[in-house]
Amino acid sequence: MALTLFPLSFIALFAWSTAGSATGNTSDPIRAAIWIWLSSHLIPFELSLASGFASGALSYLPLGAVIFPWLAIRNGFKRSSEFLDNPRGARSFLVIWYVAIGTAAAVFSQSENIRANLILAPIFLLVLSLSATIDYENAFFSRVKFLGFSAMALLGLALIILGASLIFHFSIVKSLAVVIQPGIVGGALFTVLQILYLPNLAIATLSYLFGTGFSLGLGTHISPTVFDLNSLPAIPVFGALPSSEHPLLLSFLALAILILLLNQIAIFANFKDFKVRQSEAIKTLIPSLLILTLISYFAGGTLLTQDMDPVGVIWWKLPVLFSAIAIALLVIGLYIPKLIKIIRAHKSEI
Repeated sequence: MALTLFPLSFIALFAWSTAGSATGNTSDPIRAAIWIWLSSHLIPFELSLASGFASGALSYLPLGAVIFPWLAIRNGFKRSSEFLDNPRGARSFLVIWYVAIGTAAAVFSQSENIRANLILAPIFLLVLSLSATIDYENAFFSRVKFLGFSAMALLGLALIILGASLIFHFSIVKSLAVVIQPGIVGGALFTVLQILYLPNLAIATLSYLFGTGFSLGLGTHISPTVFDLNSLPAIPVFGALPSSEHPLLLSFLALAILILLLNQIAIFANFKDFKVRQSEAIKTLIPSLLILTLISYFAGGTLLTQDMDPVGVIWWKLPVLFSAIAIALLVIGLYIPKLIKIIRAHKSEI
């Protein structure tokens, strides 16, 4: 915890000292550091905005920030496991104390205007700490290895496409950067923040290419066949957004079909029995879809105000799309051939 909280405290203190405030006090940067630390665990916040505005929330948080506490927990777990020579005991000790300290930080860092969600805080801390202490070499994860590597390849492709779009729309990106005028320190921190949001943007890009699209506020939807956008937030990376419909980009959906098809072919090549094939396919697809659902949930959310809800992908759309493709492939590749075989066997008996 200290590996991530102390650097954040320094960053918050530096930003606070350079920004200047007539009403602030020295507790503000410490509290801000805790908020940043909590947000790196994707813990949402409830906001009480200025008078005249409705209450808001911040649940659209950067997925890229998760890597820092995750690596810190994993490093601590390895060291404690070596010291105690008891991985289970080390995991229990680390997870319990991490969740307890993190929840306490969420409680004591609350202010009149900003409050971490105290219900979700221990849950998210528990999920993250457990995920950092899991052995990813076991047989369970070997089943989803191909789909996992394929997902990473797709995210890499999405980032390349996003980068190309940023270059293509450079004039818009530049205009958005000029509008906010964050200054030197603010500009550096703002750039880092946008980099941390790249995984969210990559997932939104994939969702766009696969046709399920994404949102950028209330009543908006952006996909290859629908472009409904009211206004563009003054965030430079949003300059990469398309300006109209591009139906031909739906051809990227063939990649999703191909990946699931190759996964199914690999299963069928290794197993010949119908029930075993069915079982292995289910054991591979269900965990993968659950992980996709979890990632999709964290990749979207609310960005400060009700007008910016939702932002990013809608959590259920990508899992539903991949579920539909997987079911269709199973029906075509497994159940229809089995049905034909049963019918032929029945006819031969007659």
